[in-house]
Amino acid sequence: MAYDPSMFENRRRGLTQQYGAESAMNEYARMLAQQRGSRSLGEFQRGVTKQIPQFGRAFGRKGLVGQGIRSGIFNRALKEFGQEAARQQGYTTQDLADEQRQFQFREAQAKSGIEQSLLDLEAEKARQIAESAQGLLSLR
Repeated sequence: MAYDPSMFENRRRGLTQQYGAESAMNEYARMLAQQRGSRSLGEFQRGVTKQIPQFGRAFGRKGLVGQGIRSGIFNRALKEFGQEAARQQGYTTQDLADEQRQFQFREAQAKSGIEQSLLDLEAEKARQIAESAQGLLSLR
């Protein structure tokens, strides 16, 4: 089999194009996930902000908080409310960061895959050149 550089160039171009398409899809999915995560975090924060006045009114109706009155029950409940809100915000933020790391991992895998495929292609090309050279030498 004679050495044909166009065959290798076509395969190299195809691998590079495939990697580019996978990389672009991964980046677009990452951007959408970032938007969803940011939106989710914003909705959570707005929800907590809306709950604060209702929280205070509920204790105010029971006479546990008001002008000059701040009961221990209210203080404990307020502390727990704040801790739970912070915990949930932390979980949401962590989930978003984890998802972004998954996209980075996929990109690294794709890059590693294209690099290995190109190295394999170069090795096959070198093997074919060596076989062609061996064939020419045997014709002498």
